[in-house]
Amino acid sequence: MEAAGTPAIDSTSTYATFWRRLAAFLIDSTLIHLLMLPFVFWYFKASGFWSLVEMGNKAREAGLFTMDNSMFFASLFGSFFNALIIMISARALFDLLYHGIWEASRFQATPGKMATHLKVVDEHGNRLTLVRSFARNLLKIVSNCTLLLGYVMALITEKHQALHDKVTNCYVLKTSYPIPHMNGVIYAGFWRRAFAFIADSLLLGVLFSPLNMLFLNGDKRWEEIFEHNFKNPKDLWLPTIDLLIHQSWLVIITGFITFFYYASFESSRLQATPGKLAIGIRVTDSLGQKLTFWMAAGRYVSRFVTQITLGIGYIMAGFTPKAQALHDELADTLVVKSQIPME
Repeated sequence: MEAAGTPAIDSTSTYATFWRRLAAFLIDSTLIHLLMLPFVFWYFKASGFWSLVEMGNKAREAGLFTMDNSMFFASLFGSFFNALIIMISARALFDLLYHGIWEASRFQATPGKMATHLKVVDEHGNRLTLVRSFARNLLKIVSNCTLLLGYVMALITEKHQALHDKVTNCYVLKTSYPIPHMNGVIYAGFWRRAFAFIADSLLLGVLFSPLNMLFLNGDKRWEEIFEHNFKNPKDLWLPTIDLLIHQSWLVIITGFITFFYYASFESSRLQATPGKLAIGIRVTDSLGQKLTFWMAAGRYVSRFVTQITLGIGYIMAGFTPKAQALHDELADTLVVKSQIPME
């Protein structure tokens, strides 16, 4: 019998490091923001806050009040403060449901954790119950109250547990396998990958042109706003809430098209997007095998982390041993130029 409280996790298990967990968090946060963006705009419009702002702009232009009109600004601030409290509460509830349900599911991970090959387990290495998953995520409040030191604990504790992991006796494990030695591999270098990216971007730009015409160029108000702000930099016009909603939908639609473009092509029998095919490179897992759709999806989503490094995550492909960019490291994938014979 094992001693009470001793984790019954397989000895080959690898505990997730702080940086891999941070990458998963950034991916999940990006997805949550994209999902909530239209609802934020809708709420500001439905609550009357945006109408109050527009009314204030029109009154200022008509000379009906000056910046010293404290009543209006008190009303505006109060409306904004109430909206902010509601939005923060809604975001916190959505976070709890998002993480709690995903981590108690058969995947044992959120999309961000799946993209970075992580899963959450109890002290016996088993899947969390829904109640325990909700408790773990609710106790992130404690980690937040420590000025985020509760999260930094994952950087220094032996099994990379954050404070809320310690309290609930949970662990975050890395699920990917070690990479064996392979011969005959020719990895795609930075410049070859850069040219493939440019080719894919140009193709996607052509595909997005009708959407841009529909959402942006089809509305002359954008032209009026841009022209006015260019000529009058000290008297800027703000876009109306419906224009911002249109813009958010454009971002979401083009984002999903790009997601399926990369995930579908790189998980197909071609193992490459049209841009990669044109340059003569393809994407594989760490064993040289074809990616599944969800592995390719995880690789694409991991690019969110690479993008926020101001390009450094992409430049990594120029000097890492296997020419891996940051999202390749996180997703355990390779970009190669030749067939990979296995030993």
